Amino acid sequence: MRLQIIEPEEADVQTQKIFKKLVMVPNVICQMANSPAVIETYFNFHTNLDQFKLSIKYQKMISLAVSQFNNCDYCIALHTATAVEGKILTEKECIEARQMSSADIKANAVLYFTKVVLNQRGKVDNEAISLVKKQGFNDQEIVEMIATVSFITLANFVANVGETELDFLEPPSIN
Repeated sequence: MRLQIIEPEEADVQTQKIFKKLVMVPNVICQMANSPAVIETYFNFHTNLDQFKLSIKYQKMISLAVSQFNNCDYCIALHTATAVEGKILTEKECIEARQMSSADIKANAVLYFTKVVLNQRGKVDNEAISLVKKQGFNDQEIVEMIATVSFITLANFVANVGETELDFLEPPSIN
């Protein structure tokens, strides 16, 4: 592990307050706690996800797609475990999300848009926007898709740089 794990009892007072609000404190969050400002920003973003119009199902699918794109085994494991245990996605849907395609037409549109955002670094074409809009997603949800990509990318990069030790079961292979 290349970044220190800040255990809840070792954290500064503000970070301890954040840790106490979490049901569990994954290792990647403990690594983010090396910067109180980053952990607070991440926590505030995380707590606002339930205010998104974009459903938690699509947020999780984006999280898995982005984590796969960024080769973040830690976040793939975390999001697979929380999606399946929380009955948000099935294992099959988790694998499909990681492959950035789905038999469900709306989910497929979200995953296609995510793929284009990642591959084109946000410089999406009209086709990608038109596709998600044709599936009933509005500008608010599109912005929330982009925000989810950004949010998960931070966790992916911290876990990848920190070589975060897995505290979840390894997810199923997609090969």
